[in-house]
Amino acid sequence: MKITEMKGGMVVQIGIGVSELSNARQAVKEALHQALHSLQFPDLTFVFYAGDYDPQQVWEAAKTELHDREYIGGSVAGLLTYKGVINQGVSVLALTGITATTAILDLDPEHVFASGQQVGDALAAANHSSGTVMMFPSACQVQVSALIRGVYSRLGPGFNYYGAGIMAQFTNKGLSTNGIAAVLLNGVCFTHRIGHGWMPFGEPMLVTKADRNVVYELDGQPALERYRKMINQLVDQDAASIDKRFQLGIPCKNQEYLVRDIIGTQDQALICVTEITQRSMTSLMTTSVPALPAIAKRIVEEAFNRHAQPQFALVFDDFSRKELLQHDFVHEMDNIFRVLKDLPTLGLLTYGAISCPLGTPLFYCKSLSVSVGGEGA
Repeated sequence: MKITEMKGGMVVQIGIGVSELSNARQAVKEALHQALHSLQFPDLTFVFYAGDYDPQQVWEAAKTELHDREYIGGSVAGLLTYKGVINQGVSVLALTGITATTAILDLDPEHVFASGQQVGDALAAANHSSGTVMMFPSACQVQVSALIRGVYSRLGPGFNYYGAGIMAQFTNKGLSTNGIAAVLLNGVCFTHRIGHGWMPFGEPMLVTKADRNVVYELDGQPALERYRKMINQLVDQDAASIDKRFQLGIPCKNQEYLVRDIIGTQDQALICVTEITQRSMTSLMTTSVPALPAIAKRIVEEAFNRHAQPQFALVFDDFSRKELLQHDFVHEMDNIFRVLKDLPTLGLLTYGAISCPLGTPLFYCKSLSVSVGGEGA
């Protein structure tokens, strides 16, 4: 546990806990007891798990231990710790001295933007004009960009927006397996950085036909055919199908790109992890895999060094980075925790991340997201 006195006499207390017990209820209980050893009444508790636990049991166990206190969490691909990746376990980070309002919603797949607006309305009921919004949408939701835009449309630019894609989602208000969990925090300031290390190459392409997350045509040609031609021309090799080393990217401001993972094909169409808008420009993206750990170190340093009084960190690392690095992912982990040292950290392997470096929330693939929290940043 770490205790820091805040301005105005408020005291923020931070507790962390991890359990690898095989029984879901016992694992939640053990992790929470570690985190809450000296915290009687947490204002917000993050409760995330990895592995094959029953989400209902995890949610019920958290509710039993935390009673009516606010909590948020769900299922992720792995837990990141100083000792390595935990594939089966529960990780907890608890905070006092802040205010928090949670929301949970099952998504209507035909009205995703409206679902986001409902979540925004629920958070807006707290009557705050600023703060930090953490969103954890279902990783199965292909219209996640529309969802987070719906939240933003109700809350507006006075807030910072962070989060990540996860599987099951829950708060103290309920449990969902294909929804969104969100929380509005006040009383803590964050410095944040997000990055991926992927770069565009070759000539830009126009998305001439697309529907949600399926790209049918690029430059008026069947998307898969155009994708293969681009790779063949640029690297002089035959691309029989999709290649995980080459993804699509959407240009943003300041020469930044949003990577869009290609996760499959449908006849001559490319299926992406989330939506790509028709008539948008896109480029092929690639990266130097051996350079990814060094890029991760720089991202963490930028978030950590900008905070005047860092007290804890939230690290969301895209699962696809681990797949690319394979055994070398340990170097990315080492670099992350070498910078954070003994800072209480909730580290998660997630399915994409949410950030707002340009003001409005955007969904990022292949990215490492780091939020460092504490008194005035």
